[in-house]
Amino acid sequence: EGTYTHQAAESRFGAMSAYLPLASIEAVFTKLKHKEAKYGVVPIENNNEGAVGATLDCLGRLDSVKVGDQNYMDITQIFASKSENLKDIKRIYSHPQGYNQCRKFLDDHMLSAVEFIPAKSTAQAAQLASSEPNSAAICSKIAAKLYGVPILFETIEDNAANRTRFFILSDFKNERAQKNKTSILAKTEHRPGGLVELLLAFRDEGINITKLESRPIKQREFKANFYIDFEGHIDDDNVQKAIQKAISYGHEIVWLGSYVAWEE
Repeated sequence: EGTYTHQAAESRFGAMSAYLPLASIEAVFTKLKHKEAKYGVVPIENNNEGAVGATLDCLGRLDSVKVGDQNYMDITQIFASKSENLKDIKRIYSHPQGYNQCRKFLDDHMLSAVEFIPAKSTAQAAQLASSEPNSAAICSKIAAKLYGVPILFETIEDNAANRTRFFILSDFKNERAQKNKTSILAKTEHRPGGLVELLLAFRDEGINITKLESRPIKQREFKANFYIDFEGHIDDDNVQKAIQKAISYGHEIVWLGSYVAWEE
């Protein structure tokens, strides 16, 4: 509650929907897997800090959960503390991504040397700062207000164009729309030219790849796991041809979802 993911969920489903806050991204996937919720909202990437590894890992492990939609949200960080003097602050709580998005602010206010303690979310950071003296939080405005932590500085992120992309997860397959995007995971063989083969399969079918992200599989075998976004729907003829060609080369393809390609 009070996280940017909470805000993204409300912007998609409205204030009247029932929301269940969970402690981790994996917990959201688990709830959906056991059909204890119809939809889940998780961050997938930030335009400053890149992909969210926990989301990529869960997409790879829990293939019954599919991407049904995406949502983009502007991210504004604030600095909150019950300490009136910055020199009294001994620790700063935040999610690591939130902290890393505010490096210049920390440098300018001579706070870079203050102990940073990672929190599971920016909302938890605000909660911790509300109960501990001489502490502060880098968090959202809604979280600071929720836990009663005075806001000392607003809009402290390095990049004013700071945006996060969120996935709306569920268990169904979308029909084709006028403009679609598809996400897959591709596991390539560890051999020279393996990734090139994979990419050429899509190039040859005229498919535009919009994102390519590598992620370790975390096993003994030396295989690469690639998260790929591309334009098109899984049921498009050229998409099917590209995937079948990639499979014929020995690559494993896991379809994560096809959804409307909203403007970024």
